[in-house]
Amino acid sequence: MLRSLLNTLRLTIKELRALRGDRVMIVLIIYIFSLAVWMVSMAASTEVNDLSVAVVDENHSPLSLRLIDSIQEPLFAPPALIPPETAKQAQIDGEYVIVVSIPPDFEQDLRAGHATTLLLSVDATAVAFAGTGATYMAYLLSQAITDYLQPGTADSSLVDVVFRNRFNPNLRAAWFSSVMQLMNNVTILMLILSGSSMIREREHGTIEHVLVMPVRPHEIVLSKILATGLVILVASLASLILVVEGAMGVPVAGSLGLYIFGAAIYVVAVGSLGLMLASFTHNMGQFGLLVLPVIVILLLLSGGLTPLESMPDWLRFVMLWVNPSAHFASFAQSVLYRGSGLSLVYPDLLAIVAMAAVSLTLVLSRFRKILS
Repeated sequence: MLRSLLNTLRLTIKELRALRGDRVMIVLIIYIFSLAVWMVSMAASTEVNDLSVAVVDENHSPLSLRLIDSIQEPLFAPPALIPPETAKQAQIDGEYVIVVSIPPDFEQDLRAGHATTLLLSVDATAVAFAGTGATYMAYLLSQAITDYLQPGTADSSLVDVVFRNRFNPNLRAAWFSSVMQLMNNVTILMLILSGSSMIREREHGTIEHVLVMPVRPHEIVLSKILATGLVILVASLASLILVVEGAMGVPVAGSLGLYIFGAAIYVVAVGSLGLMLASFTHNMGQFGLLVLPVIVILLLLSGGLTPLESMPDWLRFVMLWVNPSAHFASFAQSVLYRGSGLSLVYPDLLAIVAMAAVSLTLVLSRFRKILS
C-alpha cells in the first residue's frame, strides 16, 4: 500500500513537471482563469447600461422637463438635447440608440384629454440591447407622466407590491455569469488536460517507458488525475479570489473551503471522463473531435446556462443521473451565491461522489486492459 502511494506521488510529480514544461498550456490556463472570465462576464454583457439617449423637445413645458429629468443613470447616459432636423441623421450616424421626440403642445393636449403621441426612435441594430432599453424607457416615461398629471395615484391602491431581490439586489448578470463561467472553465480544462496528458505520453513515446517501470495502471491513472486536478483547483481558487471577487467585485457569500472540497471531488469525475475519452483515441486531433460534443453537452445541460427546470422532464431526469456538471453547478450556486453550508448541499455532494466513483472505476478497468 505504501509503495503504491509512493509510486503515485512520484508519477504525480512527473506529470506536474511535464505540465510546467508546456508553456503554451500554462499560458492557456492563466488566460482562461483570468481574462476569459472577465471578458465573458463583463465585456460581453447585454445589460442596459449607459444607453445613449437624445431628446427632441418641441414642447418646452414643465412636463417635458420632468420627462428629461427622469432619464437618469445607470440605465441611460445623461440625455442630449438636439434639434428635430438633426435627430434622424444623428441616429443614422450611430450617435444615439434611442431618440425621444416630444411633440409641440404635448402637455396641453394631455390636460385637455386629446390623443397625442410621444415618439421613441430606436436603433435596433443591437436587438437585445435596444429592445430592452426601449422597454425600460417606455415604462419610465409613462410612469413619469402619470406621476406628474395624477400625483398620488400610485399610492391609492390597497395592495402595494414590493420586490426584494436577494443575493443579487441590482440583478447584475455579471454576478451570475462570472461564477458560472469559472465553473465551465473548470470542466473544460479538466477534460482537456487529463485526456491530453495521456495523448502526450503516446505521441512522445514515453508511455512505453512508464510501462516498463514497476508501476501499476491505477497508479498511472490516479497520478494524472491528481496532477491535473491540483493545477485546476489552484487556478480556479486564485481566479475566484483575485478576478471574480477582487477585480469584478462579485461578493462570494459561502465558504471557500467547502467549495474547494466539492470541486476536488468534481475534478475526479471529470478527469476520469477525460481519460476515458483519451483511451479511445490515438492523437490530439481525434481526442479534440471526441471531447468537443461532450463539453457542449456537459455545459449546456448543466443548469448553469439554462435552469434544469426549463428542460423536458425526461432530459432533466437523465442529466441528474449521468451529468456531474448539473450537480456541481447547483452546488456552486448554493455555496458561492447563497452561502449554504454542508447540511444544505450534501445531496449534490453525494451525487458527485457517486458519479466520481463510477467514472473512476470504469476508467481504471479500461486502463488495466489497454496497459496490461
